[in-house]
Amino acid sequence: MTDRPPFDWDRVADEQEAARLLSFARPLTLSPKSCLWHAGDSPALLVRVEEGLLRAKVVLADGREYIKEFYWEGDEFLDFHHLLSGDPARYSVEALEPCRLQIFALADLRTLSCWPTWYQHLLAVQLRIKEEKELLLLTGSPQARYQHFLASFPALDARVPDHLIAAYLGITPISLSRIRRRLKALNQG
Repeated sequence: MTDRPPFDWDRVADEQEAARLLSFARPLTLSPKSCLWHAGDSPALLVRVEEGLLRAKVVLADGREYIKEFYWEGDEFLDFHHLLSGDPARYSVEALEPCRLQIFALADLRTLSCWPTWYQHLLAVQLRIKEEKELLLLTGSPQARYQHFLASFPALDARVPDHLIAAYLGITPISLSRIRRRLKALNQG
């Protein structure tokens, strides 16, 4: 999937509702390596990325790190697992670049008449992303996963360090380096 469609306010909120929504927004800036939330927290909030790049990461007991997702300009996200189960977050969200965010408390958003439509949109976007990634991880070779990453998120390749791309793809940095060399040789020959 190459697109993450933004929420279209004009379809669901009139000017008064949009103004009320914006009154709930709390601006937040994060410097690189700052966490928005840690695994174990209870993040009852929705985040809109105005500027910057974040990662959702899972760190295993042995120190291995996996990237669940990247979030960048225009993305809106929340911890669906926490929202649906009430359980603590299973992953941390950390800034990779300086970030400018809008934070909304879910309790506030639930009072808006546009919330059910907005929530349905968020679920649809996340489901499309998760279905695509799950299928790719189950059936795609490491090279196919990397090629999909390049095709789907071309701007991220330059913004994200190699070891984090590898962690997102479920491969080692050495494997990613080999794949890049192989693709470069194919493109030159």
